[in-house]
Amino acid sequence: MTRITTAAENALVLFYTQQNQSHLADLNAQISTGLTAQTYDQIAPQANHLVDFRAEASRQQDFISTIDTVSTRLQIADQSLAQIQDVVQKFRSLLPGGAFNTTSPDIKTQAQLALQQIAGFLNTQDGTRYLFGGTDSQTPPVDITNLPTGAAATLTTPVNGPPASNGYYAGGPAVPPVRIDTQVTLNYAVKADDPATFEPIIRVLNFIAQNAPFNPTNATDQANVTQSGQILDQALQALTTTRGTLGLQQAQLNDARTVHQNTVNIAQNGVSNILSVDQATAITQLQTLETQLQASFTSTSQIEKLSLVNFING
Repeated sequence: MTRITTAAENALVLFYTQQNQSHLADLNAQISTGLTAQTYDQIAPQANHLVDFRAEASRQQDFISTIDTVSTRLQIADQSLAQIQDVVQKFRSLLPGGAFNTTSPDIKTQAQLALQQIAGFLNTQDGTRYLFGGTDSQTPPVDITNLPTGAAATLTTPVNGPPASNGYYAGGPAVPPVRIDTQVTLNYAVKADDPATFEPIIRVLNFIAQNAPFNPTNATDQANVTQSGQILDQALQALTTTRGTLGLQQAQLNDARTVHQNTVNIAQNGVSNILSVDQATAITQLQTLETQLQASFTSTSQIEKLSLVNFING
């Protein structure tokens, strides 16, 4: 005997069909967008994890951006230091013999040229700021126009004060250390008024530019030339140490960046695991669901044709 479906059973079939249609729409949306959900409500159990993953990725990316900026500044600063080192080494090779040479270009001319070159290197910019000016990043930190002249230029009086006081440093105080991790800061800045490197170099060059030519038979001149060479030797050693420090800081930045990038990757994978769709799996599910729905539609169509008259006549 053929059994006729009840109204309740028919309603249940329609209910499940509507559910499948809704699931079908979700699958279509997933396949077209590549996302498992379009709103947080659709992933409510994992929404907090998603927010945490995204916040962590953003925080780590901020550290990476800071590191990249500092890394670029270190590279440019080191290039300037290398050029300064080259200029000073070449000038140092002229002492003591070249200090008493009167042929062109004489030591006075070469000191003036070296002084201008070093001022230019210390006024290097990274595109947005002067690198050796401390907190005053918008002002050229070195101004040699007011350096001591004549007898006022000595080998003993520092010249890294402000230009208004016969110095050359027009920059600001040291910049504070930069944070490259939650508990890690880096004091990377080098200022143009550094008393171990740049100041003695500029002092010596200005002294020679102001007091040359020297007399090879004058004991004072001989002593000053010897002392000039010694001061430059010490400054060159300090420059080498500074460049080594910058190299170590660059390595520290690279290591920190790797750690942050790995953390970003982990966080992004967490986001992807929550939101991203396996396209192959979703398409297979879609095809299966379409087949089931087609069968449901066919069955429902047949059910709707049934009536008591049709049943009796059949």
